[in-house]
Amino acid sequence: MKSRVSRTTIAAAMILLLLAVTVPANAEWNKGLEAYKKKDWATAVKEFEEVTKTNPDYAGAYYMLGVSQRANGQLSPAIASLRKAVELDGSQASYKIALGQALLQVDRFQDAYEVLKPLNISSLDASHRTSYALLFAQAATKTNRAGEAVRVLTTQARADTGNPRLQQALGSAYSATTGDEAKAFEAFKKAFELSPKDVTSGRNAVRAGISVARRSTSAQQKARYYGQAAQVAEKLATSSPTFDHQLLAGEAWLGAKEYSRALGWFDKARAQQPNNALVYYYSAQCKTSLNKLNPAISDLQQALKNRPAGKLRTQVYNQGGYIYDKKKDYNNAISWYQEAGNQKMVSEMRVKQDSAAQNLQAQQECREFKRKIDALQLQVEELEKLGDMDNAKLLKDQLPILERQYAETCS
Repeated sequence: MKSRVSRTTIAAAMILLLLAVTVPANAEWNKGLEAYKKKDWATAVKEFEEVTKTNPDYAGAYYMLGVSQRANGQLSPAIASLRKAVELDGSQASYKIALGQALLQVDRFQDAYEVLKPLNISSLDASHRTSYALLFAQAATKTNRAGEAVRVLTTQARADTGNPRLQQALGSAYSATTGDEAKAFEAFKKAFELSPKDVTSGRNAVRAGISVARRSTSAQQKARYYGQAAQVAEKLATSSPTFDHQLLAGEAWLGAKEYSRALGWFDKARAQQPNNALVYYYSAQCKTSLNKLNPAISDLQQALKNRPAGKLRTQVYNQGGYIYDKKKDYNNAISWYQEAGNQKMVSEMRVKQDSAAQNLQAQQECREFKRKIDALQLQVEELEKLGDMDNAKLLKDQLPILERQYAETCS
């Protein structure tokens, strides 16, 4: 995420500068200041250009010209003017900060880093430190020096505790270092707490939290991060009920194994995009976990009607194979796993299918065996009723042997 210093910040820096330098007493300078205050950038540029002509060695004139050009969208001229201001007076940190900002706006990250790096944040005026930290962090992160960005942002965040932009930038820097998503999650979450309308921080927090949970090998940590991410996602989706936010809320609750809550959010997302295959896939996962297997299959079939491609198509068919396996419908399980290209599971289903067939045959044989035992018992009872005790005893003596064989074979 690109950091931007507001025009208000530049104006504040300008006022501080004007108090610190000798202002050339001419009409163009005053007209330029008036135009700048009115945000009449074109007029400000015109007037400050005149000042630089009559005062070619005055760094302040080039600075004001540069910030006016930048505000007017003239970035290349702004960089030239601000660089001239720095050349004429390298002691003014505000000149370097403004130059660094302009360089960042044209994606000259290395140049911005070289301009901003020599500045010591602790020696800057307090009103400049947050702006400097944000700009330097962007330059450092974009030039693969995210560790430096983390150090500067952490220092300033301790001083400016209520600034959500610092926390947002800190989260981005943590993500760019060694992938420290846990610290990134905490920073993004803090940024969203400080500025609940900042949906970017909210989204980043949820995604970072889900990422931490997925990578965690601890069930306790998984539950913790999925749960926290879900709480943030629910606030985000409630305050800004877009499809993406509702989908994120559902995904986070799904990870937290709160399947009914997840389904509620997926239903809301589906209402906005009824032909989105991903929503149906997620819904099927929830229903599978709730053991609603037939509705889960229906959701997967609906997902397939929307022609998912690539990874999602594979996931849909794998999920279908898994559900049919749970239903012990191995023919369909094989078919779905084949569509997923999952030959390992196809082989496993065939083994289960063969085993199921053998079990079915064995069950039938056992039922027949039990039927014969029951029939023999009835014969014994009938013979005893008829008084044929000798034949009854002969048959009755066979029963323990048959029952033992049945127990050994069929139990």
